[in-house]
Amino acid sequence: MGRAPIVSRAAHLLLAIGALALALALSLPSAQAADKEKPVKRDYAAMGVLAAPAPANQSIADMDAKSEGCLTCHVKTDAPTMHVTPAVRLGCTDCHGGNPSIAGNSQLPHDHPDYVAARDTAHVLPTLPKSWYWPSSANPKRTYALLNKESPEYVKFVNPSDYRVAREACGSCHIQAIEAAERSIMATGAMLWGGASYNNGILPFKNYLLGEAYTRNGKPAKITTPTRPGEGLTPAQEKRGVLAEMYPLPTWHVIPPGDVFRVFERGGRTINSQFPEIGLPNPTGRIQILEEPGRPDLKQSNRGPGTGLRVAIPALNIHKTRLNDPFTWFMGTNDQPGDYRHSGCASCHVIYANDREPRHSLIYAKYGRDGQTITVDPTIAEKYEKGDYAAQGGGHAAVKQPGVTYEAEPALDAAGGYKNSEDGLLNSDGKPKEKGHPLQHVFTRAIPTAQSPNCHTLQPYIFLYSSLGFTIGDYESDASHLWPHQQKYPTAAEVREVIKRNPEGAAPRGKWSDLDFLRNVYDLNEDLADTQFADYHGHGWNFRGIFKRDREGNLLDADGNVVDNDDPEKWRRKGEGKFVEPGVNPGKAVHMMSIHAEVGMQCVDCHFEQDTHGNGLLYGEVANAIEIGCKDCHGTADAYPTLRTSGPAAPPKGHNLALLRNPDGQRRFEWVEREDGTRALIQRSIVDPSLEWEMSLVKDAVDPDTPLFNAKAARAKLMSKYGAETGNFEFGVGIAQDDRAHRNEEMACFTCHLSWTTSCGGCHLPIEANWKTKNHKYEGGETRNFATYNPQVARDQMFQLGKHQTTKGGQVAPVRSSSALVLTSTNINRERIYVQQPPISAIGFSSQAFAPHFPHTVRLTETKTCSDCHLSEAEDNNAIMAQLLLLGTNYVNFVGLHAFTGLEGGISAVRVTEFEEPQAVLGSYLHKYAYPDYFDLHVERNGRELKKWVRGRSLDAGLSGETKAFEEFVNIHEGTRDKVGCLQLRGEYLFVAEGKGGFQAYDVASIGNKGISERIITAPFSALGHDTHVKTKNATCMALATNQPIAPDRSTPELRELNQEQAFLPIYHYAAITDAEEGLILVNVNTLADGEFRNNRFERFEYADGSDAWNPDGVLTGARHIQLAGEIAYITSDAGLVVVDLADPATPKVTAVRPLTDARASAIQFRYLWVTDAEGVKLFDVTDLRNPIARPEATVPLADAKRLYVARTYAYVAAKQEGLVILNVTNPLAPKVQEKVTLGGQLNDAEDVIVASTNASLFAYVADGVNGLKVLQLTSPDSQRNFYGFSPAPVPELIAFAKTPSPAVALSKGLDRDRAVDETGGQMAVFGRLGSRPFTRGEMERLFMTRSGAPWKVSDAVNMDRWVGRTTPTPQNARRTIGGREEDVEDRLSAQ
Repeated sequence: MGRAPIVSRAAHLLLAIGALALALALSLPSAQAADKEKPVKRDYAAMGVLAAPAPANQSIADMDAKSEGCLTCHVKTDAPTMHVTPAVRLGCTDCHGGNPSIAGNSQLPHDHPDYVAARDTAHVLPTLPKSWYWPSSANPKRTYALLNKESPEYVKFVNPSDYRVAREACGSCHIQAIEAAERSIMATGAMLWGGASYNNGILPFKNYLLGEAYTRNGKPAKITTPTRPGEGLTPAQEKRGVLAEMYPLPTWHVIPPGDVFRVFERGGRTINSQFPEIGLPNPTGRIQILEEPGRPDLKQSNRGPGTGLRVAIPALNIHKTRLNDPFTWFMGTNDQPGDYRHSGCASCHVIYANDREPRHSLIYAKYGRDGQTITVDPTIAEKYEKGDYAAQGGGHAAVKQPGVTYEAEPALDAAGGYKNSEDGLLNSDGKPKEKGHPLQHVFTRAIPTAQSPNCHTLQPYIFLYSSLGFTIGDYESDASHLWPHQQKYPTAAEVREVIKRNPEGAAPRGKWSDLDFLRNVYDLNEDLADTQFADYHGHGWNFRGIFKRDREGNLLDADGNVVDNDDPEKWRRKGEGKFVEPGVNPGKAVHMMSIHAEVGMQCVDCHFEQDTHGNGLLYGEVANAIEIGCKDCHGTADAYPTLRTSGPAAPPKGHNLALLRNPDGQRRFEWVEREDGTRALIQRSIVDPSLEWEMSLVKDAVDPDTPLFNAKAARAKLMSKYGAETGNFEFGVGIAQDDRAHRNEEMACFTCHLSWTTSCGGCHLPIEANWKTKNHKYEGGETRNFATYNPQVARDQMFQLGKHQTTKGGQVAPVRSSSALVLTSTNINRERIYVQQPPISAIGFSSQAFAPHFPHTVRLTETKTCSDCHLSEAEDNNAIMAQLLLLGTNYVNFVGLHAFTGLEGGISAVRVTEFEEPQAVLGSYLHKYAYPDYFDLHVERNGRELKKWVRGRSLDAGLSGETKAFEEFVNIHEGTRDKVGCLQLRGEYLFVAEGKGGFQAYDVASIGNKGISERIITAPFSALGHDTHVKTKNATCMALATNQPIAPDRSTPELRELNQEQAFLPIYHYAAITDAEEGLILVNVNTLADGEFRNNRFERFEYADGSDAWNPDGVLTGARHIQLAGEIAYITSDAGLVVVDLADPATPKVTAVRPLTDARASAIQFRYLWVTDAEGVKLFDVTDLRNPIARPEATVPLADAKRLYVARTYAYVAAKQEGLVILNVTNPLAPKVQEKVTLGGQLNDAEDVIVASTNASLFAYVADGVNGLKVLQLTSPDSQRNFYGFSPAPVPELIAFAKTPSPAVALSKGLDRDRAVDETGGQMAVFGRLGSRPFTRGEMERLFMTRSGAPWKVSDAVNMDRWVGRTTPTPQNARRTIGGREEDVEDRLSAQ
């Protein structure tokens, strides 16, 4: 027996004091409650408005009795039962509740006392009438979690299909669908929460287990997958990715408050605190009596487990950033086009007007985008919009007047007094109708794509807008139309008013902060030069169109011809209206919307009930929850489609799509006979009964006996996997299935069929703790914290491949950059506690997350070709291959607030951007438009110099100081022991090789904090516990395997097995330092990522021979530069180029030495390594990474080439007196000098250069020796009209410069945002799906090397002499009508 614990009297006393404190705290008025609307107590039973759950069957008399009183006011309805079929027998109160015995007088005005009395007696009344703007029946604007706070009786009254109450209304007939929908990923959002927690290091489970669900009373709920009693999931279910259970989002009371997930936290609150929540709870009680766990007050914490950062991110609720809107448990904000909808089943099945584009909305497009109604119900039909509800005193927007009749029933045509105009739907008096209403009081399966932007626009849910040919706006295209001519200085209240419906930090400064401007952005299109905007604005964002371009950025027409940027018909041809009908791609430029969407297909035409409702099982990943697959409708090269679903969520034999019928009774799919006797498969639109299309059938496309034969399609699908080995690239029907190169089991169809992939290179989440604002969700009250969500690099040219997740069989599939955060935190004093720090994933890989992805951008001809994935015969796709294999292109790198510059006598962190969003580079194109006043100060007052100065005013017009707050610009300098040879920022540390001063890691976490006197420091606390200096004789350079923050020690065998992850390569534990006298020194730097400061001591790594420096036979004597390509090091030394194999860091091996004259620096891109020496720039073929082969034909003579940087198809060489030399290396074997940039002699001492992107522009940062740092804008909408290309030609212009205390000689490379794996196959970035990963080196080589190690190359032209099988076909051109237009079938199927 164990002994009972002895509790001391002191302990009892402490417990008693704690209990008293708790009682006092609970009795005091809470600051959170001050802002809450006090609920009205309602006794619904006594009011007689409760109703039994709706019955499955009842008599007509019973049904009528339950609607009798209701119909005395609602004298006309669109569908009395919400269903168009008379087979459904439901009375009004069956679903809504209420008292049907109360009769009203429909002839009375709606504000007549007798009418009001009858209404309030018959209706269920809200407990929070102010929040609902009672008695308005429109969806209230920006309700956030109001549904969780309101009584379920009233929730049922306004929306019986809300999941909280749907069982009581819809459940009698649809209980299976309800239970499935509640578990669907559209309701749980599991992939967002799972990705956020795993990718950012919060929870160690890649098999996600967090999801949203609520009880009838709005409380968080756990949900489970139904299983047999006493049994768990079956092995088959686990194999398909089914999850056993899903937990509600925790409030994180039990983990340290220092992780990124606190951005999404909703729990805890401070009690009676007047201070912002910025750190750990205050344990002393001096500032406040009590604070609940999870919501810190003043004190800063140690690093949290998520970010790896020193300080806690402020506890910030998801409801301050709108991130829970994308789930069907909640309503949209109902205040802007794209955001009108209700919750639950009505999220989809009750249609709102959201988009005027016919291809997005079909039959609903004519009803506008303003959430207005065409109902015949007289209690709603004539209401008109009167602005914000608050100004209406909580009443109706308009009231019915006597004498107005409603004889015309518009159904889906505006009839009688129901007019339509550019300003939206008008009532019979010509006034704009009230917003926030469904089109009709009807459930429907005919759901338009336009119903979806409210959910599917956030980065993790971008499938929708990419299918429509759009991506997130970048603030630069057509900037003159988006930014006000006079700079805006929003107050704190104005900022909050905007970001509570649009979390973009840039929005409060832009014109689109105004809802009227946002609503009409589409109408700007005819005047735009750079892009076209969408007519929907889910989350209040602008979405820019993607157009067909070549790699240089030229706009192309359908035939591949260049469209001049000034061609007046590039967006619209003469005669084409503002909107076009399905089947039309307007203008000469090709808008890259999915061909499915272009012909008029809506989301529901592919994703039938089984995908949208779910199958009743829990899934954490979207791909696992999908039942439909490409081959289900298009078939394969060997078989016509079976019309049975085959995705991971499908039952064993799939569902039979041939049984589906549309609302009009027609078959959804039907085989028909053509005039020539062949069969065709027709699909009919579920939304528009008059619209149908013929399916492309793969078997016909590859069959030479059909008129639909397409040579390109046949080559792609029937290519022999031995073609590269033989050199003949045989293809044809004679190639056996198992011998084909692109087997369906091994490669996803959309790998080739997509036209473009959207990638978000990164998002910035700045967290503010200094403005007191209302808390709009859950607890109510006030808070001082908020975050903004700021996409920084949204690209459409990044085609990348990797391995799909386990449930998809590890197929080769497209991969995108999906969620990469950099975090900033600001405290009460506007001190930047830390700036732009990336988190680290739970497995230790960087949080620069990637994921396999179906972008829904299938086109007919604008698809992937052979040279997009294999070596081109023209030798012009080296950069394309680097991008494809996730090796990175050094193009979309992120520099951020400071450019870290190495000097002959120190380090300078030069301030180069604005702090607020958008983070415009000072002096840039974006700076000029987003901050015109600040731009003028930079140019006119400072002469473009980046220097120490203070901007702002003590008091602004409102005497608050908040709109033009003081902003200190300062370049932080730290002296070093000797010349800085190389430096690299990674996370909160700057690693520096400083000559005779050795190797040092500087702490720069507080680089932006004005409250810290020394912002670049050697030890944050004391050298006794922190010594990151390693003495060497002459450290000339250093390199890390990645500049993305990582923590390899987190990657344990147990977690790797649990999460199906790869191990780090050993080199990722180390920093590699070259020393001109000692050779190669390795230092384990993992200690900086373990969250413990007291063990931060660097020591030299001891090699297997017992030495701590490696220089066999003096081969590394004079070493001056090192380039790590995974476990291969390229070192320049007196001997020339030395290649070192570091696969086993304890036993390095020299694999090659290539003599050079005064070898200086190197840069690698896929198969080529560029090296500078005394003669200029040399090129080596490193197809065999360990055995470089010199290519002297590619030498570029330069007088004094120093360091160089290769970004996509251009190499930037710092060439001393020749300035910045830009080489076009599209074909690395035939480089061309593009330009020598000297700025008229101002740039004449160039030592180093890096390139980085911000938004849509490209920049070069040049260490110009005695001249300091120079910042050049390389592309912008002004200087390079083709700025959207994969690699447009740079047009450099000086935008800023900084003088440095001593000559600037080195630069820290910007954060890699498109690099997930190194050249040797070492993974560095997290992949967001279970089992997904980048290619290994061996898998990469299969795309371009034979088994004997010889590179093989392809042509995009089809050679029919390589045909294997029946007689060599003669391609035939057939013509047929597709979506209302004629096309060449050969062209149409070229991507098949």
